Parts: sequence; structure tokens; C-alpha cells
Amino acid sequence: MNDTTSDDAAPNRPATSRSGKPMSLRTLRRAGRWETLALLVVLLVVVFAFA
Repeated sequence: MNDTTSDDAAPNRPATSRSGKPMSLRTLRRAGRWETLALLVVLLVVVFAFA
């Protein structure tokens, strides 16, 4: 077995979607929306925990 081979993606490859196209700004905005929603939920849980 060769230890120098790896199944990991090449570090120089740009981020692409499954179709092979670069990630769009719409996709990044959607990810940001989910991240904001998750933070809001965590904040609400903390507020209710200390209320």
C-alpha cells in the first residue's frame, strides 16, 4: 500500500457544485441565511434557559 496517495480532493481545486459549476453567490447567501437562523435559535434557547 502506498501512503502518499490520498482520496482527498486536491487543495488547489476551486469550490464547485455537483454540476461542476463554481458556487454561486445565491448558494453562499442561502448558507448565510441558515447560519443566521441557527444563531437565532441558539440565542432563543439561551434566553429561555436563563429566564
